Amino acid sequence: MSDSGTSLFPEGLVLFSLKGATYEMLEDLGPGHHGERVLSAIQRTKNQGVRRVILKALPLADSNPVLKAARKRLDEEIQLATFLRHPNIACIHGMHKAKGTLFLITEAVDGFSLNTLLEVATAKGSAFPESFMLYVGAKIAGALAHAHTCRTAEGAPLKIVHRAIAPTRIRVTFDGQVKLTDFGVASARLPGQHTTRRPGARGEVYWAAPESLLGQPEDARSDLFTLGLVLLEFATGKHLLSAYDLLLKELWTRVPEEATEQLSSAIARMKNATGGIDPEETILRAATFTPADVEAATQALSEPTRAVFRKLLRRNPDERHMSALTLQDDLTRVLRARGNYTARMASQEIQSALRGAGQAMAEDEVGPKLLRHQDFITTEPSPV
Repeated sequence: MSDSGTSLFPEGLVLFSLKGATYEMLEDLGPGHHGERVLSAIQRTKNQGVRRVILKALPLADSNPVLKAARKRLDEEIQLATFLRHPNIACIHGMHKAKGTLFLITEAVDGFSLNTLLEVATAKGSAFPESFMLYVGAKIAGALAHAHTCRTAEGAPLKIVHRAIAPTRIRVTFDGQVKLTDFGVASARLPGQHTTRRPGARGEVYWAAPESLLGQPEDARSDLFTLGLVLLEFATGKHLLSAYDLLLKELWTRVPEEATEQLSSAIARMKNATGGIDPEETILRAATFTPADVEAATQALSEPTRAVFRKLLRRNPDERHMSALTLQDDLTRVLRARGNYTARMASQEIQSALRGAGQAMAEDEVGPKLLRHQDFITTEPSPV
């Protein structure tokens, strides 16, 4: 299956039928983590009407080693999905084979990613209220608390680590619900396996914990650091691992001489793994940022919120929150002190921001192709 811009699935094509529902091609969203195609599709049923779903598609017959490995990863994703049942985690409905293609069927979470909401905030000239960020953060911390503590039927810890938390993978629905999507590169100890992934950043280079960027072991605290990066940028517009006011040569002067060779190797390894994206600034910043840099980045936030970030954004994992549950508790405590905050209020914030930025900002997320369909679209999970 090609990664080129030409889709093998034209719009309107009926991809397959399953349990009384037909799945109709809507839009090719491009390649996924492992070379699969990510498709937006319409699920049509007689009784339930229509809803949008996301499909990951891979050819079954292709003997290419990369695609064979990708099929194995999709199978692992299905296995993980049996444990990841949480209101703040997007559902995987199932897997189906049709027309020589393997399809993974997942929930399409309509609404807006944090990435788009940050663009909306930029367009209207003011950030979302701090309470909105705390609300989103507490919900995602709750989702991670569930994922990180999942166990097998025999009680063995799965040690799930998402490893790809980013603004594009945290979505807020039209009614203010918050969902974490895409465990496609998660590591876990599934039954009969040691681990499903090797160490090292597998998500976006710019959204990774220092230990991930340096090829060191990751654990649940790596996800917490990355969530902290996302929340900080959403609240302030500042990315901790971007050195806005420093040249690369100035960053290198902060590196101890004995660590220079290790960092050079990490940069070369990451550049090779990401297809040429230059990770030098990000890795150098991850290896050298200090608590003073966190203080500067959080200056616009309230003191209780800054206290959470001081603990969350530590380079040494042992100095961070020790679990997603403790982070959720801290974020919820700060949020409650500011007053009651509900999903309805989050929804109203989004609507207000859209009015301020101009309704055209919404089109990139909703999609003009989707808007051409006059059917009512819902994202409630279906019994696939």
